[in-house]
Amino acid sequence: MAKKIRKRISRRKLNPEDRKRNAKKWLAQPHRRIVDLSMAYGKRYKVSIAVAHLELEELGYKEQLTIHAYEKEGIEWEYKYDGYTGRCLVVPVGTPDWELYHFY
Repeated sequence: MAKKIRKRISRRKLNPEDRKRNAKKWLAQPHRRIVDLSMAYGKRYKVSIAVAHLELEELGYKEQLTIHAYEKEGIEWEYKYDGYTGRCLVVPVGTPDWELYHFY
């Protein structure tokens, strides 16, 4: 019996759902630390930075994107616990508790 050869699919021709599935596998791999995640995603899948940012947020990388944006602007950040929702949020240092709803 002949071995079936798998046809390779270009990452750049994937539709959005297949692209997200492929990106989950790519992001889960242990590889070097990527400095700008949205830029690397956009370059890998040939999408705009805005689309890359939205899709990374949908995949659960909102904290990493927020941290990168704060570090890029030179803002000190911290994790703060929101008692109302039970979530930890990435916020600038010194943010009062009553302003946490702005960072969801």
